[in-house]
Amino acid sequence: MVLVKDIMTKDPESVQASDLVTKARSIMREQGYRSFPIIEDGRIEGIVTRGDVMRVTSSKTNLLVDGIMTKNLITTTPDEDIFSCTREMIKAGIRQFPVVENEKLVGIISSSDILTAFVEHDYNPVKKKISDTMVTGNIVCCEPEDELSSIWDKMYSSGFSGFPVIKKDQVIGVITRRDIIRDGSVRLSKESGKGRVVYVKKAMRTPAITVKPGVDVKDAAALMLKKKISKLPVTDEKNKLVGIIDIADILKAYAG
Repeated sequence: MVLVKDIMTKDPESVQASDLVTKARSIMREQGYRSFPIIEDGRIEGIVTRGDVMRVTSSKTNLLVDGIMTKNLITTTPDEDIFSCTREMIKAGIRQFPVVENEKLVGIISSSDILTAFVEHDYNPVKKKISDTMVTGNIVCCEPEDELSSIWDKMYSSGFSGFPVIKKDQVIGVITRRDIIRDGSVRLSKESGKGRVVYVKKAMRTPAITVKPGVDVKDAAALMLKKKISKLPVTDEKNKLVGIIDIADILKAYAG
């Protein structure tokens, strides 16, 4: 059985509660990190995520990490097996756990780490096909001509990390939190008011990487890892959107 300690990232990069939010955001943008543990005197005090960073729209601010970080943490231990860790992650609705031993942070484990282990060890998912686990209702989409600032706000209010981009009923791309943070245009747009409008088409990733409902979950999992993405629009033979699946749905398919 694969344990958390076998796949966790040891000595993860961290920031301090007294650091500026702009520092955390800059590192996320440059390195692609989804979250940072907050360390004080060797102890973990909280965690800050992309979703937290999205709440701050100014490119220059004196706001400290302490003001936006999550302090009520859910953690795991090095000796927990990855299946029970996966179920806890799904239940909590988050994508990474700090790994703590003797009240000290020893690592961090993400949904991508777990999915990699499932694929590399050739575990068989309980649900075999994408059609068995994809989400088909209440899919939030956007269009290439939508203002990026409104999509930024919609991501924050909905809690979704990304949306399919639709044009003339066709899936043409995907826009995610990471894309927006990396682009940086939203903050500039909000600071300069209506004088500077930036559209989704500037930051979205295209062409869209999609799957069909009949694809094996194992193949979709391997595709996510290969392309380093966490969300796949599900399309029919005419490239129309029929569902969506993200990494949490894939993990559910494995963990049952």
